[in-house]
Amino acid sequence: MLPYILSVFLILSALFFFKTTVFAQVSNAPADGTWVNDSDVTFVGKVGARSAEFLDWTFQNYNWTSVGASVQNPNGQNPIAGFWVTIRNIVYAFFALFVLITAFIMIVTRGKNMTITKFIPRFIIIILLVTFSFALIQFIYQVTDAIQLFFLRVPGSNPAQLISSKNLLNIGFDYASFVGYRVYGSIYDEAAFMSLLLVKITAVTYYTMSGILLIRKIILWFFIIISPIFPLLLLYAPIRNTAKIWVGEFFRWLLYAPLFAVLLQGLVYVWQIGIPLIFTTTTSAPVVYPTAINILLGGPGQTLSLTNSVNNQNTFALYVVALLMLWVVIILPFLLLQIFLDYLKTFSLSENSAIRQLISSGSSTFLGKNAAGAPLPPPPLPSGHQPSGMARQIPFSGKLEIPEIRTQSITANMANLKSFQSDISRLTNLSVPTMRDIARFETASMSHDIRQHGEIARYHEALERISDPRKIGAPIERQKYTELKDKLVTEGQKGNQFANSILTAAATVSKTTSVIDVQNETARLSQTLQVLSNPNAAPVEKRQSLANLKGQLEKASQSGDPVATSVIAAIQKGSGDESLKQKLKEAKANGNSLASQILLESEKADLSKFAQSPFPVINRVQSVNLDDYEAVRKMWEENYQNMEPPKTFDSKTKGRKEWISSDIEKINQAISYLTSADPENAKKGMESVGNILPFLLIGGFSQTEVIAYLKAKLEAAKTVVSQIGKKEEDEDTMVGRESERKEKPKEMTTSEEEKPDGEKN
Repeated sequence: MLPYILSVFLILSALFFFKTTVFAQVSNAPADGTWVNDSDVTFVGKVGARSAEFLDWTFQNYNWTSVGASVQNPNGQNPIAGFWVTIRNIVYAFFALFVLITAFIMIVTRGKNMTITKFIPRFIIIILLVTFSFALIQFIYQVTDAIQLFFLRVPGSNPAQLISSKNLLNIGFDYASFVGYRVYGSIYDEAAFMSLLLVKITAVTYYTMSGILLIRKIILWFFIIISPIFPLLLLYAPIRNTAKIWVGEFFRWLLYAPLFAVLLQGLVYVWQIGIPLIFTTTTSAPVVYPTAINILLGGPGQTLSLTNSVNNQNTFALYVVALLMLWVVIILPFLLLQIFLDYLKTFSLSENSAIRQLISSGSSTFLGKNAAGAPLPPPPLPSGHQPSGMARQIPFSGKLEIPEIRTQSITANMANLKSFQSDISRLTNLSVPTMRDIARFETASMSHDIRQHGEIARYHEALERISDPRKIGAPIERQKYTELKDKLVTEGQKGNQFANSILTAAATVSKTTSVIDVQNETARLSQTLQVLSNPNAAPVEKRQSLANLKGQLEKASQSGDPVATSVIAAIQKGSGDESLKQKLKEAKANGNSLASQILLESEKADLSKFAQSPFPVINRVQSVNLDDYEAVRKMWEENYQNMEPPKTFDSKTKGRKEWISSDIEKINQAISYLTSADPENAKKGMESVGNILPFLLIGGFSQTEVIAYLKAKLEAAKTVVSQIGKKEEDEDTMVGRESERKEKPKEMTTSEEEKPDGEKN
């Protein structure tokens, strides 16, 4: 923000601290319209000329450093390089301290946070970076200077010439010989004030451009001086964020000049061709604003004279637009670089999916080995069963049996579905969670760090607001979520499964009802609609009432009742959904008798033949990539290895092996519950995944996909338990060997002795 603050200060200085002469009416005053000598015009003119010369000098000395022989420096040695050597030697002295710190960390953590095999390569790389930091950054500076020089040239000039103030807003007079004059008379005061103000703003613009470019150059000098310190920030993880901030500020000032040069050359090119605005700048245009000072002003491509110096609306507007374009050239690089820095702050190599995919695919493609170093297993033999759609075996290395995952194209139009999902995300910050997001959310819910619970809380809050917008206190927010819920209901009736999945999640996140209960209500409504489609198939005692209800619905639909129209459409389709159920409940709350009768009939429906399933058979919201399950397994394997075990109710921390073994039992029990046909067990299965249930519902994950996720987590838990058991066995073996070494000397001291009678003692 420093350049912006300085710019505002300079502009205010130009507007308020530069005075304008006001002539007093005296008896011997010259006649109005007479040109008289004026000290203020002379002062402002010389300020403008000096600023233009200073800008030209700045452009000519664009390179980051230029050192030649002088009285103080007869050899022409770069003083920056000399002081850099001093800083480098100091950093070398600190390396011994860092080695001791690393050794202490290894001893305290027993190699969990850092090992010799990781530290030595990193230490060598840091020494090389410190040693060659000056040469490396100097090369970067030189490349930047070459790019800057290429764009600081006047477009189309032959031979190539550097851009100067003459290519911008030319203040065309000599500083030494200039004498200012103005036209005497009060009717010329406004014209004189405005012309002087434009000259002042032009001078401020030139000084701001020159000042920022010179400040950038000085900052780069200090960056290269302290460059040996930067590699030290990469040595330990807790201070790497400081390194990221350091790199961001370095690139902010390094890349400013090339971006500024690109925009400046584009500005000059546009001025040569013509600003894409309509300006009538002919010399025959009438003079509206008289020329009041002898400093002539004009925008790009103007031929200046006493009758063409911002003398009408078009020439004045052209000059103001040109000034604004110059300020955009100054400010826009900062805005673009700020966007880059914001991305850099959130970027992480370890969490970037593209880089992780590249590393994993590269290691498997070029090395042909798995993570353990063993050859990849041969592909499985093709099965004789060929299911509909696409089916592949999930690529787990263990013998765990995972159900086949079938993918089916989403019935709704994909483009419309993605557009609707983006609208929902924009309004509520709710996005469709992927299988990897499910693992991330579950990990965050188990973390001791309260900051990681923020995204989960945001999801729950949004779903609670969708469930009942009337509880929202702020009127604007209440109206927003009411309209959103209406949109979800409408889209759900059109067959949008994503809308129905959000409504289902919203109905269960408030903890007032379970998913099984929600599905039972929807199933009862579907059964009632099927009976209404053919009342003659119903029991005798209900035929007449159902026929009357259907007749009333048809009559109300013809009269334009939206609720009746939706019900008739669902009857023709033969099934109901969450959106129709929500619409009927709202209509009942508003006193709609038909909605009340339909809901009353649905409560009486028999669900004895209804096959309950907590999740859909097929995911119609998104296509699940089979590689996601391998990623889930790896994520949970890292969690079980590195995450702090949760505490028990008595605030005691479990051992890692005990925690993972308990998780294995819970996962096996959840899988058995979810695959059970018993409704009570199905409810228990939903409770076992309650912490991630809203995300599973929003993602539209099928029962098969949820079970596969749990089995991927189970595989990771078993792998880590096996590793811990092997490590404990190795430690016990080493302890046994130590005990054996200590006992052997005692056994060697005993020997056989003979008694006098020849018997062995």
